[in-house]
Amino acid sequence: MLPEDKTCSDQVGDDAVAQILSDNIAVVENVDVFTPIHDDPYIQGEIVACNASNDVFAMGVTTLVSLQAFLAYPKSMDEEVIVDVLRGMNDFMERLNSKVTGGQTIKNPCPVFGGVCLGVIHPKDIIYSKGARHGDIILLTKPLGIQPAMRSYRDLQDEKRTNLLAEFDEEELCKMQETAVKIMTQSNLEVARVMRSIGVHAATDVTGFGVLGHAQNVATLSEVQIEIESLPVIKGTLELAEFFGHKLAAGLGAETAGGMLVFLHPEKVDAFRYELREFGLPCWPIGHVTKDSDAPSASLAEGIEFIETDFP
Repeated sequence: MLPEDKTCSDQVGDDAVAQILSDNIAVVENVDVFTPIHDDPYIQGEIVACNASNDVFAMGVTTLVSLQAFLAYPKSMDEEVIVDVLRGMNDFMERLNSKVTGGQTIKNPCPVFGGVCLGVIHPKDIIYSKGARHGDIILLTKPLGIQPAMRSYRDLQDEKRTNLLAEFDEEELCKMQETAVKIMTQSNLEVARVMRSIGVHAATDVTGFGVLGHAQNVATLSEVQIEIESLPVIKGTLELAEFFGHKLAAGLGAETAGGMLVFLHPEKVDAFRYELREFGLPCWPIGHVTKDSDAPSASLAEGIEFIETDFP
């Protein structure tokens, strides 16, 4: 028997749209489109698939049905580039026991790639951005710093190269970029599995609004106050972000295919971290929910600690 209102996530702020089809099945879908961030079309395809699927994983989905590709590109672009983007997308999805099943291509002056990701889940297993509770510990599953790392990737290839290398070592910049690619091509599927196994109160993935922006969304929906006390960052990206004028240190650096913010009871933190380590993945406690509030907010603690790290 179908409920009268089949829409499960009708509030603004959830990571994807969840639609209840029956007492036992809900579909969760997300659309994500952005301009290329990497010159290797295969890697770019992997990043596209990772970014599109992560919003579905953020809602607790562990079974993906498909990814519908959307590719917009100029007439002058070599068709082999598009083939390699699709190959990267499909290979990534196959590692998740799914695949690219179709999509749409159009001509466009600038390349834009993305897709629509579809997953299925039991309605009772859906995890929302709303639900964080007073006393919850907040975990982050990937370090921050994608924006400055990939800005350096672009600047090393044009006339800005000289200015960049006057301040930073090229080998160190390349290490940051390699770490950023690892992060952007690491699925959050394993995180979703652990969230389901351990049980969490709320979750969201960290993308364009930065860790503080996404935490603020959870705070608003959950009517709580959040304090972030530490943040893991890719080694070297704090200085790089300052050089570029990015807001990484303020918690507002834009991420692509970033990690998950997970809100859970303190007694479950060790079990969560242990299970994720079994997949070879880290996570960091970064703060807590301080109280319920009719003036919800998320803020960085005074004297916040930054943890420079590699990944995974």
